[in-house]
Amino acid sequence: MQQVRVLACGLVCWLLLTGCGLKQRQIEKQLGLPGFLLSDFKYVAISTTGQKEWELKASEASMYQNSDDVTIYNFTVAFYRVSNNTEVLDSFLSANKGQINKRSLLVIAEGNVKILASDTSLETQRIQWDNTKKQFFSEPGVLVVVTRRGVKLQGYNLVADASLKEIRMEQINATIRE
Repeated sequence: MQQVRVLACGLVCWLLLTGCGLKQRQIEKQLGLPGFLLSDFKYVAISTTGQKEWELKASEASMYQNSDDVTIYNFTVAFYRVSNNTEVLDSFLSANKGQINKRSLLVIAEGNVKILASDTSLETQRIQWDNTKKQFFSEPGVLVVVTRRGVKLQGYNLVADASLKEIRMEQINATIRE
């Protein structure tokens, strides 16, 4: 009787999870069950001089024993720089899901990606942060929309700094609002 209750409880939980649309993600299929599941995950990247470079917060993180990648969900990243010995917020990124590599600190953001800087906003479906070069970049074929002071640029193959002041794109289409 006890086994029947446990099986019934397991079946109900499985039905609730699949009924809510939660499907096993591709990475989980390849790696099996995660070694760690964390909620309210926070990671702070510190430079070699001890300054905070960026701070990542996620509602959920999954870590696998045989992988250097941490899968993150519903996350934000605040990028900082130091100006006159003061920590200044350069930009703020938000996305539905992504990955962070524990060794290289490469951050991949996907799903409703938005980056806000002082006078610039960026929207796309997928972007990466290269921590070595301190640059955002998009993959070929991924549309990126940048808006700055009434000018809307749509293009591909973006490369930009953390403050979105230096931006390069290809195949640009511009719209100017007056």
